Amino acid sequence: MREGGVTLIEFLVVIAIIGILAGLLGFGSVRSIRSAELREATTQMATDLRRARSQAQRGSVNTTVSWDAGNSTRYLVGSSERRLPGNITLRCPSNCSGTGAAGNQVAYTAPYGELAGAVGKVLRVSSSFPGLTPLEIRVVGVTGKVIVTQGGL
Repeated sequence: MREGGVTLIEFLVVIAIIGILAGLLGFGSVRSIRSAELREATTQMATDLRRARSQAQRGSVNTTVSWDAGNSTRYLVGSSERRLPGNITLRCPSNCSGTGAAGNQVAYTAPYGELAGAVGKVLRVSSSFPGLTPLEIRVVGVTGKVIVTQGGL
């Protein structure tokens, strides 16, 4: 007659199943955190662009938002430096070629908050975490209106 209990193999199988489930849950929670960081960075940058446009309209002051060429982790609003959180980078794939810093900036002119040069830009905000789709900030046309959308790879 066999007594109740578990064998070593049964115990190891249960531990393996628990380990696999914990790994899946851990990866999912890290992905969720990185996705939130990406949304936060995009919202931060879009808010700063909207604030710069508003300052040009209400304060009758020309306002510039600029960043480094390539993948940047920081940008300037006027003379104030802002940093993107975590492993988030900012890149400008559209309408950013220009002489000097002119290509790597959005300049709003007073008193109407229109874009200097009247050319919109697309800014891509992406994470180094694999599998996250980048987000795009589109600064549209002469008005310089800011739109956030999901970007492509």
